[in-house]
Amino acid sequence: MILFRSFKSRLTLGYALMMTVFLGGFSFLMYAELSRALYRDVERSMYGEAQNIEEGIVTFFQESSVPKLLSPPRIDKGTLTFPAEFQAEVTQAIREWEKKQRRVTRSLFLVRIIGLDRSLVGSNLGGWERDILFPDYERDSVLMEKGNSYQTIHFEKNPIRLYYHLVRFQGRPFFIIQIAKPLYEIEKTLTRLGLIIAVIIPMGVALACFAGWILAKRFLSPVDQMIQQARKITAAYLKSRLPRTFTQDELDRLAETLNEMIDRLEASTRAVQEFSSNVSHEFKTPLAIIRGEIDLALRRARSQEDLQRTIGVISEEVDGLIRLVDDLMFLVRNDAKQLSLQKKDLSLVPVLEQVLRLYHERASLAGIELLLEAPTAPRVFGDEIYLKRLFTNLLDNAIKFTEANGKVIVRVGISGSGSVTVNVEDTGIGIDSETLEKLGTRFYRADQARSKEGAGLGLSIVQAICNAHQGVLRFESLPGQGTRVYIELPLSKF
Repeated sequence: MILFRSFKSRLTLGYALMMTVFLGGFSFLMYAELSRALYRDVERSMYGEAQNIEEGIVTFFQESSVPKLLSPPRIDKGTLTFPAEFQAEVTQAIREWEKKQRRVTRSLFLVRIIGLDRSLVGSNLGGWERDILFPDYERDSVLMEKGNSYQTIHFEKNPIRLYYHLVRFQGRPFFIIQIAKPLYEIEKTLTRLGLIIAVIIPMGVALACFAGWILAKRFLSPVDQMIQQARKITAAYLKSRLPRTFTQDELDRLAETLNEMIDRLEASTRAVQEFSSNVSHEFKTPLAIIRGEIDLALRRARSQEDLQRTIGVISEEVDGLIRLVDDLMFLVRNDAKQLSLQKKDLSLVPVLEQVLRLYHERASLAGIELLLEAPTAPRVFGDEIYLKRLFTNLLDNAIKFTEANGKVIVRVGISGSGSVTVNVEDTGIGIDSETLEKLGTRFYRADQARSKEGAGLGLSIVQAICNAHQGVLRFESLPGQGTRVYIELPLSKF
């Protein structure tokens, strides 16, 4: 049973079963058709021989004086008979024909001609052959009276085919031609064919199995190589790849697909490792601050003001950790396609006005002018809470990286393609091209952003929310000239 766990073994076994069924069915049909053809040819030959004998005898009758002796037959106890003198004349005429023509003697078959009274007229058999081949069975009488009938008898288990041919002249029955043909040659031929089939089929199946095994082993050898190479691939070592034949066959395409899957797994593993490292780093700093403040508070007696200051620092760091955890949970749900958006038809301008009101005081304190330009009031189909979070993150970044006396402008419009456009522009420090390409990467922060608050997840959340609304997000920026963020959202169809 262990042997047939191999795919090569099962493939070879299936091939052997298929070949056995095919060869067996083909051999059976060939044997049956050959047997039928041989027996049919024998019967046709016997019938043709009987026709030739009948034609010769009838022709002889027409040329002799026998027809002059013909008289209506009489029915005796239900049997059609002729007068004795007529039977004698017919018998003599047939014998004369046989002397001149030698048709019966030269026949390739065993022939006997008998009269209607069962008397022997002519034959090419000896006495013992006559008794063996033409026994006086009661069934013979029925076959002879019926005419044109076949039967098979057996002598010492050897089959012999018999044919009874009733000859008529001028509509009257004259005599019966009995022809026999031994079938042992046919039986011998069929037996020899059966033995050949019995030997050839197992040999053919065995050779087919051997060839199938060799071919399966050859063509499946890349699979064995793929298995051996795949065993070397682990979560800790994803550099290895499955070998390819580059023939573009099924196995090569399978190896290519698996290699692509391993590439994705390697990228995902690397991303998880980087993510874990970044998360650890982001948690490490606030936890260290919290731990330091607690140690200072416990080291010696502190005043009420110092304790309140320490608790305030710890509270701020905890709030930062909570925001970080919330952001991470959001991104995890987004990656798992588990964001639950409560989309509805809503006007986008009121949503933006609410977000801008949240940042007016902060912008004023930083000396930044915060403006909203919305000549139109487009409607979108989206989740109000998530859209607020999207624009909150964008405004937070814009104000954070804009210096005093700068501007942050939010422009709302409709593009030529029929989408709602929201542009968030600032006159801040700008972003270089290298950093611009990495925007949206989780935990990534440029050098000039490391002094600012945040964990580098804001733009990742913006991208996720934008994608969840089938929107488009683009960035344009030049160092020292500010940054422009383009957002396109589909118009509401309601």
